[in-house]
Amino acid sequence: MATAKSTAVAKAKPKGGALVSGSQQEALDALRARLMAPTGDKIKISNKQFKLPSGDILDFLDVVVVDFVYYNTYYEGVFDEKNIVPPNCFAIAMDPKALTPSNNAPEKQCESCADCWANAFGSSGKGKACQNRVLMAVLPSDAKEDTPFAILDISPTAVKGFSSYLQSVVRGLGKMPYEVITHIECNPAVKHDVTLFSDPQAIEDDGLLGIIESRLGEAMERLATEPDVSAFKPANETPKKGALKAPVKRRA
Repeated sequence: MATAKSTAVAKAKPKGGALVSGSQQEALDALRARLMAPTGDKIKISNKQFKLPSGDILDFLDVVVVDFVYYNTYYEGVFDEKNIVPPNCFAIAMDPKALTPSNNAPEKQCESCADCWANAFGSSGKGKACQNRVLMAVLPSDAKEDTPFAILDISPTAVKGFSSYLQSVVRGLGKMPYEVITHIECNPAVKHDVTLFSDPQAIEDDGLLGIIESRLGEAMERLATEPDVSAFKPANETPKKGALKAPVKRRA
């Protein structure tokens, strides 16, 4: 079944996608301000296991990565899992080079992620104050037309590995990510929950491929939905760290 390919690898513009230009951007920003990303559809990772939205706990996942986006988040305070707060600044894009802080971010740190102080190594110890993550919408290998998406949040330490995996699928197999079953597990050799991607298996079921292809726009629409920042409270009123800062001067 032929269809427009909307994944980030193809860099095409999906229905309701994350990247638009011109006058559409203002209307989209206004709509996103009213829309809030659901929280009950996320896969949680803890102790090298995956807790699905259904409550089931698995040691690994064999899923279809329907689509994905790059997602930058900056939090001024220390992360507290018992008190989850909205990010000070965030950006969502299909292409990491196109990442730009959302107009709905409570405290934009810069006009461009590429020039932002928080996105530079050394802004938080040896690392970055801003987290460069990947969000992906996945479906099980036996998905039906009405099977809900699950959202998997890939940490900065796993993004490089995911990019390498994509290369093996796209260049090695000549497939789009949604045309294979992807095996996902946590790296047993490291202390933290770092996800590994491997063993792509081409989908031979034309019925399953048809279902996936028909839902590409739906997947991107969910991934492009911005986080709920309505509960954001500045750490302090004066001065705000989130005031726009001068671009970082990078070496040529």
